[in-house]
Amino acid sequence: MDHLKINDEIIPCEERRSKGYRRVTLSILDDRVRISAPKHVSAKQLKELLLAKQEWILTHWLESRQKQVRSSRQYLDGEHFPYRGQVLELRLRRYAQRSIRVSLEGLILRVDLPQDLAEVQGSADVPGAVMAWYKVQARKVLKHKLDEQAQRMQVIYQEFRLKDQKTRWGSCSTRGNLNLNWRIIMAPEEVIDYLVIHELAHLTHPNHSERFWQRVRAFMPEYPTWKKWLKDHGQELVL
Repeated sequence: MDHLKINDEIIPCEERRSKGYRRVTLSILDDRVRISAPKHVSAKQLKELLLAKQEWILTHWLESRQKQVRSSRQYLDGEHFPYRGQVLELRLRRYAQRSIRVSLEGLILRVDLPQDLAEVQGSADVPGAVMAWYKVQARKVLKHKLDEQAQRMQVIYQEFRLKDQKTRWGSCSTRGNLNLNWRIIMAPEEVIDYLVIHELAHLTHPNHSERFWQRVRAFMPEYPTWKKWLKDHGQELVL
């Protein structure tokens, strides 16, 4: 068993050889990537193929990891969800209104369902309502943090967009527009701050040069800790 390193993701990789294989195939398994090839294909050819397919591998690997987390969520009363480094407990109840309402009460994520909503339909609607609530909170929290840190770093960004991307947490365009992944709202507060500072630092240094990382460190000396946290746990931040 070997490993692939794509961006900051370490992916277990298994190689299989057989005379019976007619072509090279890539498979995304639950806990590894498998490359199967005929015996006559050289190691150099396999390496070149893996390099050429890096983006495909990373996208499908992260999708697979996210599906594993999602499949364990049933949106039942008492289930737990991450939010800003805390653990929220989902609580469902019926109320005399026609729309689904989601609210935060301390560490309770309250979902109010209409009395006349069928049980099956109600449970099916809960995931969508919870995700919508998370996105609303992400927009408010991230906008506040961007404004706060931009003033501290003495930079000006143009537009802020909330994104739902599988392989990226944020980006900064040459025009000064910032994109941030809404799922970061599930991470600890320090990780959210790191991502915000990271993207704002690109307004000064549009690359990952030494000067860029020096600027990130200037505003968050402990950034390597939270950068590593995001690398190790980012795939768990899914609904």
